[in-house]
Amino acid sequence: MRQRSLSFLPLPDLVYFWSSSKYALYLCLGVLLAIVMGMPAYAASCKLPKSYYKNVSCTSSSGYFLAIKDFGAPVALINSKGKAVVDLSRYQEIKADKIAGGLIPVQRSNKVGYINMQGREVVPVVYDLLGESAGWVREVSEDRIIVKKNGNYGVINTANKTIVPFSAAISDIDDYRGGVARVNKSRAISWLDKNGNTTSDPNGKDNDESAASSSKSNSAESGIAQSKPVAINRFTTLQPSQQDGKWGFVDDNNVIMITYSFDEVQSFSEGLAGVRIGKDWGFLSLGGELVIPFRFSDSGVSENDSYKGKPAFVFIDGKAWIGNLKNGNKMCIDKEGNSISCE
Repeated sequence: MRQRSLSFLPLPDLVYFWSSSKYALYLCLGVLLAIVMGMPAYAASCKLPKSYYKNVSCTSSSGYFLAIKDFGAPVALINSKGKAVVDLSRYQEIKADKIAGGLIPVQRSNKVGYINMQGREVVPVVYDLLGESAGWVREVSEDRIIVKKNGNYGVINTANKTIVPFSAAISDIDDYRGGVARVNKSRAISWLDKNGNTTSDPNGKDNDESAASSSKSNSAESGIAQSKPVAINRFTTLQPSQQDGKWGFVDDNNVIMITYSFDEVQSFSEGLAGVRIGKDWGFLSLGGELVIPFRFSDSGVSENDSYKGKPAFVFIDGKAWIGNLKNGNKMCIDKEGNSISCE
């Protein structure tokens, strides 16, 4: 069976590889692959328009593209016809991969703000750089934005109204999903709704129990049997969805959360979903971020085989099966994308 990746080769094969005449070719291909691996999922599937701009790249917003100078400074946001629609020259950097909710994150004089697709600053450039591992800014999530001011986390809406007051006691806030956000405040985990009020853990059993209790109480007081079950607010994951031959992910209300950009996808498991573009698989987070790049071919996967009852490219117990070695042993990766044994 054809090998999936150099790291899976036995030692004798590795020695032969480094001494073979194919080394230079593989080295060149490796450099090219390294570039592609760093591309976001949307960049791997979009088509650049014709324009007079020298440096143009894709953005996370379909139909819009970023023109930059040779040294990386933003010039303009252009449309699918190559025409400039927003002048970006007054900003030192923008986050083209975090355009969401119709807003573009921008940076000027080491401060953060947001402009709309017409170029108007709807959130003034007054907030701190986040300095997180995911970057200096967050994207809009359910009309809410996680920002920092004077070194403290808070939450604003897209009209720049403060929803969660800035506090030194908050060490981290997750993006909103399903109408709630998890916050680490004073070393304790709690959940906030979109109005900034504390709510119950959407992953716990409290919601089910309280809803059931409330339903029984209402029935007893009114003397009328409930004909329909009470709706329970649950924190759910995203579901695969296909459109025009491409796959993406939607929430329970069928709202598109991750665009239709992929040739094949697996369901989310343990917070990650395997996605394929062309012949290679990578893994997305629930936020749509490509956390494990496209570098795993499915050529080593047997059609009817599985790992712990799951197909390839699905995480279970912190491991995802990605193919078999020549000797038939399964090879897995961890959530960092490192090769590990499946056993």
